[in-house]
Formats: sequence, C-alpha cells, structure tokens
Amino acid sequence: MKSLVLSAMICAAVVGTSVASTNAPRPVEKVKKEHVSEQKSVAAFKQAIAFHQHNVDVLFNQFQMASEHVRGSRGNHAELERDRAFFIKVYQDDINRGVRVESGKRAIAEIEAQYAKKHEERDAYEAAKIAKLREQLQTELKREQRQFKKAKRKYAGFVNDETRPLLQQAERYFANAIARASRGEVAHMTMALR
Repeated sequence: MKSLVLSAMICAAVVGTSVASTNAPRPVEKVKKEHVSEQKSVAAFKQAIAFHQHNVDVLFNQFQMASEHVRGSRGNHAELERDRAFFIKVYQDDINRGVRVESGKRAIAEIEAQYAKKHEERDAYEAAKIAKLREQLQTELKREQRQFKKAKRKYAGFVNDETRPLLQQAERYFANAIARASRGEVAHMTMALR
C-alpha cells in the first residue's frame, strides 16, 4: 500500500511539474528570437518566390537566344536570298546586253523555282529545331514549377497577408508561362508574363 501511495505522489508531482512548465511565461528573449526567426523565414519565402520567377525569365531568354541562333545559322533565309539575287543578276545582265536571252530567262525561272524550294526546306528545318527547343522549354518550365511547389510546401507555415499576393502572382505566372509555351507564344515572353 505504501508503494501505491508513493507511486501516486510521484505521478502527481511529475504531472504538476509538466503542467507548470507549459503554462510558465516564456522569457522575452525567446519570444524575440522566434519573431526574428519568423521574419527571416518570411523573407526567405519571398526570395524563393522571386528566385523561381527569375528562373522562368532566364528560361525564356535562353529560348529566345537559341531560336535566334537557329534562324541566323548558316544557310538562313537572308543567305539564300543573297545567293538567289546574285545568280539572277548574272543572267539578267546577260539578258540586258542581249546575250543568251532565252536561255537566261529559262535559267532565271529555274533559279526562282530552286530557291523557292530551298526557302521551304529552310522553313521546315527552322520549324523542327524551334519545336524541339519549345519542347525543352516546356520540360524546364514544368521542372521549375515542381521546384516552386516544393518551396511552397517548405514555407507553407509562413503564408500570410504579406506573402499570399506574391504567392498567387507566382502561381499565375507559372500557369501563364507554361500555357503560352505550349501554344508556341514565346516571343518576348518575359514582358508579357508580368
């Protein structure tokens, strides 16, 4: 019986101590540290949102540069047009001098047909390359969106009146970027997204 009473007294003392420690006022330093920590986390959350939006801008800029590189690569439309103009001028000069007039006209018609075909081939080449770049852009945008969602989950406890509008804007930004990239509307994307 003594052991039962002794056990009950020990349990009462332990429970009383734990209740007393949870209701005890917290030191001011601890409250200040928690507030500063929360402010730092909110700031980190804002930076994470801005970082992911910046990454989307970088992806579109890279896409634009790669597309311009494809359009300006060797054999582009401007080079084809210069070559076509040169060859036609050679035959046109002969025609203007009255030399080989009929054969010159046939040659010019053949050059026109040949370069029309070369322009079509160049269009198809550029379209295929840019479609592949667009596909890569979409993949990278979706990857960036997944990274953003991870950051959103990490900082879920810090969504407040200050961060909620930024978060909603970033979500719209990602949705708009992915939708426009899938439709092929990527020219000057960064300006249009904001």
